[in-house]
Amino acid sequence: MKRKITVKPLLLFAMFAALISGCTERYDIKLDESFTRLVVDGSISNETTGHLVRLTTTTSYFSNEEPPPVSDAIVYIDNSVGKFRLTEDKNSPGNYYTPSDFYAMPGTNYTLEINLKDKIGDADRYEAKTQMPLTNFQIDSVVIEYQQVWDFYLLKLYAYDPPSIDFYKFDALINGKMITDTASRSLMVDDRFFNGNNTNGLGVMFLRPDEVSAGDTVTLVMSAVSKEYYDFFVQLRTESGPGNPLFSGPPANIASNVKEGGLGFFDARISQRYTLIVKKE
Repeated sequence: MKRKITVKPLLLFAMFAALISGCTERYDIKLDESFTRLVVDGSISNETTGHLVRLTTTTSYFSNEEPPPVSDAIVYIDNSVGKFRLTEDKNSPGNYYTPSDFYAMPGTNYTLEINLKDKIGDADRYEAKTQMPLTNFQIDSVVIEYQQVWDFYLLKLYAYDPPSIDFYKFDALINGKMITDTASRSLMVDDRFFNGNNTNGLGVMFLRPDEVSAGDTVTLVMSAVSKEYYDFFVQLRTESGPGNPLFSGPPANIASNVKEGGLGFFDARISQRYTLIVKKE
């Protein structure tokens, strides 16, 4: 009896291989790099310190250099009662700081006013409005636990979350140096799974073995943020990370509270810190 040979699958495979091999033509993407926009990255909190507002401009998508700073701007923070002028750090152009005795008040509305020396885009005056949350969460303790299976250290939070709807951002410092300086490293959560309860050891931050040693000082910063900033940060992390699925649609514009076409965000948050010393065991 003769065996029947199916040619169709082999033909389809050959066609697919030819198609893949033909997709190697170089294609130069042309981007419009002529329109520059102001970028604002600023935050204030209930902590008494010099709070930073950083001003830069947009740059080329393919650039591998730091965004150009914006210097010689006049920057104020207005809380409807008084204005506080920020001072530019001449050693770090584009970095503007509040007075060292400044702190923000929960539930208060704040306006960031920016007056530029020269126009960026179509404007030389920008502003951003934000409201500091009004909530009374409370950190009880933080423990560090080694996860042998995954080979990393986990910071576990024990804290009280009030029954209000709240949004939290978690950052960490090791020996005073911030390690969550990228969107992918910071954790942002809402309180839907522990609203009105204690967190009871919620895992909020992982540390690699090469980041921490016995005797190091680790500080966890828990901040209550607004719903608007929560949405902004989630979009930022989504758009700056890899697409999922692989051939997903083009990125969308990220929300911003900077008027006149500016980018970025100015937020006000309630922060609490908990510090621990890493033990040898």
